[in-house]
Amino acid sequence: MKQKIPALCAVTAVCVVLGMMIGLQYKTVKTQQAALLSSTDGQRVSELTQQLAQADAQISHLQAQIDSQQERLMEYETALGDENGEFASLVEENEALKRAAGQTSLVGRGVTVTIRDSKAAGSAAGSANPDAFLVHAEDLLSILNELNVAGAEAISINGERLVSQSAIRCSGSVVTVNDTKVAAPFVITAIGDPDLLEAALVFPGGVVDTLKPWGIEITIVKSNNLEVPAYRQMVEFTEGHEEAKG
Repeated sequence: MKQKIPALCAVTAVCVVLGMMIGLQYKTVKTQQAALLSSTDGQRVSELTQQLAQADAQISHLQAQIDSQQERLMEYETALGDENGEFASLVEENEALKRAAGQTSLVGRGVTVTIRDSKAAGSAAGSANPDAFLVHAEDLLSILNELNVAGAEAISINGERLVSQSAIRCSGSVVTVNDTKVAAPFVITAIGDPDLLEAALVFPGGVVDTLKPWGIEITIVKSNNLEVPAYRQMVEFTEGHEEAKG
């Protein structure tokens, strides 16, 4: 309802200003009419009569405008004040679309998943594959896929909101999310049913078990009050597809 108040105030202000302008013009016309009636020049009787007729027509037109604006104002007030009206439905639909596109922050129950590189990473130089002890984009994607399957409503990595056009890429030991470089520890915040989200990661043979042999640490904390921020990049729509710009 708070979102409707500025719109109602704006519409009311426009109608008030228009009414004042019309009223002023109405008063001017009436003054001219009075002046015409007080004239005693007999030679201009015919001309004055014609002008009076025009003035009356103009007054009628202005009054019709006032009535029309008052009627429109009442319609706006009714639409804005009706919680179940078409305006309210459009506002609700617009908010739902913004939430789905990640354009607004979301608060709710969920889990915080913290992923850290293996403590053996620094001493694994002689290993056949030292990179295996580091967290990579593929590891994060595996976790994100499980969270999405478990019904996560919103997800962020190190404060970067993930939406349909988000990209997660590796660049050495640094991971790029939404064109922003983030490094371990990676903190994934997911809103949804905490029990389901946790179960999606810790079931036997799941992503936690897969990364455990490499010493990669994964901590899962359930919470009743988490916030996932809004997507911060600008989305541009071009020829049927959308592009994100930093």
